[in-house]
Amino acid sequence: MPARKPPEAPAPVAGAGVTAAAAANPAPELPIPPQLLQHLRERRLLLFAGAGLSAQAGLPTWRSLVQDVVDATIAETMQGEESRRELESMIAAGKWLQIADHCKLKLGPGEYARLLGERLSDSGRPVPEAHRLAVRLPFAAWVTTNYDKLLERAYAEERGGLPKTLTSLDTEALGRLLFDGAPFVLKAHGDLDKPDSLVFTSRDYRDLIHGNAAFSAAFSSILLTHSVLFVGYSLADPDFNLLLDRQLLTFRGFAPERYALMSGIGKVEEEYLWRVCQIRVIAYPEGRHEAVPAFFQRLADRLAAAPAATLGSAARAASVAVATPARRATRAASAPAAAATPAVLALDWREGALQAMLSDRGKVVATASGPREAWAAPAAASRALESGSAREGSLAECSAALGRTLGPVMVKALGSVLKGQHGRLLRLDLTREVERLPWELLAAGSRTLAELAAVYRAPVGVSESARGLPAVGSPLRALVVADTMSAQPALALPGAAAEGRAVAAEVRGSGVGEVRLLIGPEATHDALARAFDEFDPDVFHFAGHAWFDEHEAYLELADRHLTATMMRPWLTRHSPAFMFLNSHYTAFIPAGVEGQGGAHAEAVSAGLRGRPGFADLAMRSGVGAFLGTYSGAIDDAGASDFALVLFRALLQGESVAGALRAARALAREQRSTTALLYCLYGEGALRLVDAGEGA
Repeated sequence: MPARKPPEAPAPVAGAGVTAAAAANPAPELPIPPQLLQHLRERRLLLFAGAGLSAQAGLPTWRSLVQDVVDATIAETMQGEESRRELESMIAAGKWLQIADHCKLKLGPGEYARLLGERLSDSGRPVPEAHRLAVRLPFAAWVTTNYDKLLERAYAEERGGLPKTLTSLDTEALGRLLFDGAPFVLKAHGDLDKPDSLVFTSRDYRDLIHGNAAFSAAFSSILLTHSVLFVGYSLADPDFNLLLDRQLLTFRGFAPERYALMSGIGKVEEEYLWRVCQIRVIAYPEGRHEAVPAFFQRLADRLAAAPAATLGSAARAASVAVATPARRATRAASAPAAAATPAVLALDWREGALQAMLSDRGKVVATASGPREAWAAPAAASRALESGSAREGSLAECSAALGRTLGPVMVKALGSVLKGQHGRLLRLDLTREVERLPWELLAAGSRTLAELAAVYRAPVGVSESARGLPAVGSPLRALVVADTMSAQPALALPGAAAEGRAVAAEVRGSGVGEVRLLIGPEATHDALARAFDEFDPDVFHFAGHAWFDEHEAYLELADRHLTATMMRPWLTRHSPAFMFLNSHYTAFIPAGVEGQGGAHAEAVSAGLRGRPGFADLAMRSGVGAFLGTYSGAIDDAGASDFALVLFRALLQGESVAGALRAARALAREQRSTTALLYCLYGEGALRLVDAGEGA
C-alpha cells in the first residue's frame, strides 16, 4: 500500500455533454459566499445533488427520463396515437409525476422498476469529476434525489471503502448517524437496488412525505440543523419544487442558509428564490456545466489554504478531511473469484422448528425444517460451554444438540458443500430468534463448523448499504487497549497485558502498521476518546474485563465503565475496519446461560433481555468486521495465545474469517475450548493488508 498522504488535487475538467468550445475556455470563476465556506469548514453544510449532476455522466434528466418511460409504455402496452398525443401534451406542461403514475399503472410495478433500472444505471460509465470532488470535500452528508450509484462509486474510488448509504427505509440508522454527526449518503428518493425505496410518481411522493412519519421527522431535522448547497436542480425539476415545499411547510420562520448552484437562471427567478425560499443563487452561464467541478475545486483550494491557527477544532478536522488519502477498499467479495464466494447458511425459527436454507455460489443446495425439538434443548446445551476445558465433554454436548436442532438432512448437505474445501468462506444469515446459539460449534463429522470453514455472521437487523464498509489506511493504524484494571491486584490480567504488548509488537514488526498502546492506568476514557479522534484507528483491540450492567454492555477502563452507548459516536464517526474485544460475552450471551445462578446471574439475565451488546453496536456503527466471544469461560492465557495467532495471520494478508479459523487450530493443540468460543460478525472476506505485504 502507498504511504498515508494527501492525494494530489485533481484538475477540474468539463462535464460530459459540454461543447468543445466551452471546454476549451476556462471555467467560469464563481463567487464563494463566505458563510457557505464557513459552514463547510465546520461540517455543517449538506450537498443536495439533483439530476443535473448525474447528467454529467450521460444519465437522463427528468424530462428525457419521462420521455423514455412514455415511449416504452406506449410500445409495450400498445396504447394508441390519442394516448401518445395526450402524454406528449402533459410532458410539455411539466406534469411529470402524473405521467409517471400513469406509466407505472400500465406497465405494472415490476416492469416499471426494471425500466427505471435500465435507463438510470451508471454501470460502465466513468465517474464525473464533479462527483469525485464532491466526496472529497468535508460535507456533513451527501443527499441526492438521484437513483444512480455515482456518489457511492466516487466515494469508493476517492476515499476507499463504501460510504454509509441510506434510503427512506433506513430511518433507524439515519437518526443514529444524525445524532452522532457521522457523514453518510442519503438517497432520499431511493436506490435502484431497492425497488421498494423508489420514489418517482405522485403517489410515491405522497407516501414518502405523509406516510413515513419517521423519515419525514428525520429529513426535517436534517434541513433544520444544516446549511444546504443545491447542485443539479432547476425550477422545472419536480424534486426541487417538492423539496422547497417541504422546507416552506416545515420552517415558517428560521431556516439555515441555503445556496443553489444553477445554470441559466435569470434575475426574476433568482429574486423569486430569495424572496420566497431564502435561497442564494450562485449562477453560471447556461450549458457551462464545467463550472460545477471548478466550483468544488475552488472550495477545496480555499479550505486547504486556510491557516490552521485561525480555525476552531471542528474546522481543523474538516480541513484535514479535504486531504483524506485515497484508501484501499477492502470488500474482497465485491468481485470475488468463485472459490472466494461464501457458501450461505440461512437460519430462522418459525412454527416451533428451525427453518434452514443452504446456498452455494448463488444456487440453493438444500432447504429443510428441523425437528420440532424444544428450544430449551440447544439453549441448555450451550450452558455446558461455561465449564471450559474438556473438549470431549462440554463441546460434544453442545455440538450434538445443535446438530439435532438443525436436522440430519441439512447437516449432511452442509458437510457435502464443505467437503474437500477446508477454509471455505461460510456466511451465517441468522434472525434474532436464532442468533444467540453458537452455530459455529455445530458438529460436521469429527470437527466443528468453526474448524472446517472460515465462518462468519452477517449483520442482524441492519442493511449492508446503511453500514457501509470502512477503508483500511496505509500504514495500518492499530489502537490496542489491555489490562485496564492492573492497579487492582484482584482484577489484574497478566495474560491480557502480555497480549496487548505482543499484538502491538506484531503490528510494528510487520512493517505495515503503527500502534497506539494503552495499558493499565493509561487506559482512561479521555485517552481512548483522544485516540479515536486523533489516531482514527483501522483496528481496535481490547484485552481486559467486559460485562453487562442493568442497562447495557460495558468495557472496564482504568477510571470508569465504558458503555456501548458511550462508544457509539466514536465507532460511528471513526468506524474501524476490524474490532476485537477479547473478553467475556462481548459477542452475545448464549440463550441457555440464564438461570445458572451465581453472583452475576442478575447481570447475565439483563444481557439476555435485549440489552445492547457490542456485536450489535459494532454492526450498526459501521465496523467492517467484529470479533467477540460468547462464553464466560475464556481463560487469560488461552485468550492471549489466540489473539497473537490471529493477528499474525491478519498481518500476513489472511482474511479476518481465515485468520479466525487459523487461530482456532489452538483448540486441538491445547485441548481447550477457549479458541472455539469466538464468533465473527460483518465482512468475513475483509483483509487488513494485501497478501505478502507484511514482513
